[in-house]
Amino acid sequence: MVYKFSYQTEGHSTESDLLSGSLGQFGIVDIVGSYTCTLEDAPFGSTVHHIRNSTFWRLSDQFVERPPDNRYLHCTAMALEGLPLLYTSDVEAGIPSPAELLESILHAMIGHYNLYLGGVLHRDISNGNILRLREPIERPHSRSASLLRPELGDDVNLSSCRGFLADLDHAIEWRKVPPTASRDRSGTLPFISLRLVNAWAANEPTLHTAADDLESFMWVLVWSLVHILKKFATITVESATINRLADAFSSFDTRTVLSKGPTLTYWRDKVFSGLIEEWSDISDDSHKFLRRFEATSSAANDMDSQKREWDRLEKYCGEVYIKFIRAGYVHLENIRGYGDWEAVIATNGEELLNR
Repeated sequence: MVYKFSYQTEGHSTESDLLSGSLGQFGIVDIVGSYTCTLEDAPFGSTVHHIRNSTFWRLSDQFVERPPDNRYLHCTAMALEGLPLLYTSDVEAGIPSPAELLESILHAMIGHYNLYLGGVLHRDISNGNILRLREPIERPHSRSASLLRPELGDDVNLSSCRGFLADLDHAIEWRKVPPTASRDRSGTLPFISLRLVNAWAANEPTLHTAADDLESFMWVLVWSLVHILKKFATITVESATINRLADAFSSFDTRTVLSKGPTLTYWRDKVFSGLIEEWSDISDDSHKFLRRFEATSSAANDMDSQKREWDRLEKYCGEVYIKFIRAGYVHLENIRGYGDWEAVIATNGEELLNR
């Protein structure tokens, strides 16, 4: 059993509420119980006791002075304990093989699809929110199986699960929220889609979609590769693509984070670059679609036209899921041929990784 404590915003669905609708689903952790503190509980159970009559300071024109959210201590009990996706300090258990890394990400991606089909959008895909098992377990229930099976074929195992998606603190019930642009911020900066980071850097309202979360899975893969290759390969050139990506991932400056996009075009890894290029192309296409969608949806001024726009976005996101997952499994078959990271480095050569 794993117990997670967090302060949940008043009036929002709790993490346990959102997880309880997906019990037993492929790629999603199971909840077995939860409790939310009230004002009658101990003082530490609510932020109301600590920051009464407070406001956030107006630090710049981008920040509006307003009272802080009331949050209540919430405990979620989960019936799955996994390893971090990547923990480079533990060579024995913390670093998955090349195939295990990609498979864990793909399984969490399918979990994301299962949540989405159940009406929940995660909105915070990061390396810390994907759990990995040393040995997969059986998870035969999957809302997305009937949609994925025709695309992946009968040889792909969609019941043996190694990777799980966790942490729904930023998730929303997307069917209950109109698909309109806002200035809400959600996600972990190094992994947020380039489209969202661009909008936030310009302080423009935008819509956080499933397509943005899918791009975040790509950045989780790239982040993992950067840290693994820096550990096992000898990177001596300061301006090497791997080092520039590492700088972008470690920054909290939006301009530096945005540099990961053009820097990625110089990625020359012979094992993973085909998949990264394909996922990047899918993401670029989604940026173009979503720009057009935001323009047309903002002009929808009656219920019927708004529903048509909503349905159009849902259909498009479903297509993006299929493209991402199908591409991942196609490349997974080739990546299974590399038993360890030494084989990946040998295939690339130290010289290539230092470019």
